[in-house]
Amino acid sequence: MSVKTLLVDVGGVLLNENPDFWDLLRRDFHAPANVEALFFGPGSPWPECRTGALDYSEYMRRVAEQLGMDPGLLAELADRHEWMLNQPMAEWTRGVRRRGLEVILVSNADLTLEARLRSFGLDDVFDAVVNSARVGAAKPDPDIYRRALELTASSPSECLFVDDREKNCAAARELGMEALVFVDTEQFVQEVRRRHAGEVWVGPGAR
Repeated sequence: MSVKTLLVDVGGVLLNENPDFWDLLRRDFHAPANVEALFFGPGSPWPECRTGALDYSEYMRRVAEQLGMDPGLLAELADRHEWMLNQPMAEWTRGVRRRGLEVILVSNADLTLEARLRSFGLDDVFDAVVNSARVGAAKPDPDIYRRALELTASSPSECLFVDDREKNCAAARELGMEALVFVDTEQFVQEVRRRHAGEVWVGPGAR
């Protein structure tokens, strides 16, 4: 069946993590080697933040406390340095939307997601945004996928789900969607063209 809706992640797909951010914290603020785990690892406040149980400022305060840093400074550094735009993937996504594909963002994120999308010029790329912190469920919880499906007239078999984590893709497949693990833009686009050759949305106008 032809794809009518693209469900796409943001972190690790449309935005790439910037390794310089972690190096900056280690070099200039004496953060430990495993500083990433303080933000996102087991026991971190991230699970609460990404489901809306903890606001972003409190999340940053807790992480900053472990690093011995000012929370405002840490939040400013994260805002400026943590993510980089994946320009080729952003252009590809805009291209397929122009050619008629519905695009829905499905992200494990905090309540600053929408502002972050604006800062990277991504706020006009999507027909809808499903933010885990707003719906109270995070991938791979089936509830967040069902929320996304409620926003589209497409059936699960008409949806292509794209995420950088296999466990999130596996959950989408269990609901009947096609799912691809994103590694890099070139590899992803080649695989899409191989699977969906002849469909309008993967034509020459979609980079």
